[in-house]
Amino acid sequence: MSGHSGESMKPNHHQRWLSFFLHLSQQIDSQVTYSGSHSAQVAQLARDTARKLSLSDVEVRKLYWASLFHDIGKVGVPSEILSKEGPLDEKEWQLIRLHPIVGANFLRFCGSLSSTYPIILYHQEKFDGSGYPFGLKGESIPISSRILAVVDAYDAMTNRRVYRQPLSPKQAIDELWKHRNKQFDPRIVEQFINLLSDLSFSI
Repeated sequence: MSGHSGESMKPNHHQRWLSFFLHLSQQIDSQVTYSGSHSAQVAQLARDTARKLSLSDVEVRKLYWASLFHDIGKVGVPSEILSKEGPLDEKEWQLIRLHPIVGANFLRFCGSLSSTYPIILYHQEKFDGSGYPFGLKGESIPISSRILAVVDAYDAMTNRRVYRQPLSPKQAIDELWKHRNKQFDPRIVEQFINLLSDLSFSI
């Protein structure tokens, strides 16, 4: 897959912020994954899924950048929580559940990056309304956030974390399929699986 350098943004005074957020995203990824490339991989797959679902070029670009930065709100979460092997307690979960709000607010007033705000804000919502931070349900969740939720979950499951071994692509796909209509939009799950097949992933 190509790196994020293939996506273009007009050179402007937001370039410093862009570089800062990219560095922050990579730093957070490196705390929970061994490759440190989770967000970049999610961005590429989210972009391709959005194209498969016929989103406009503008929406595809917004989703790409939102996917690169979707976890920057975890900057305030202690590394020992991000890498914790056992279950989180309620206080730790409260910190984790804040990360979409914190991350979205980082980008809310950053010029062209402000368009990523709603995508990041709602990417932890679930199709059945059981997600966070607002408990949105079904199509009340923006489609780009629904795409990001599916791709983020798949990449998290198939990459080794500091606290667990990865699932195989087949196992991760089975999990997505099992949780369609619950955690995930079933149409997006189906199109994402088709994309993986097109890309010759082992499924």
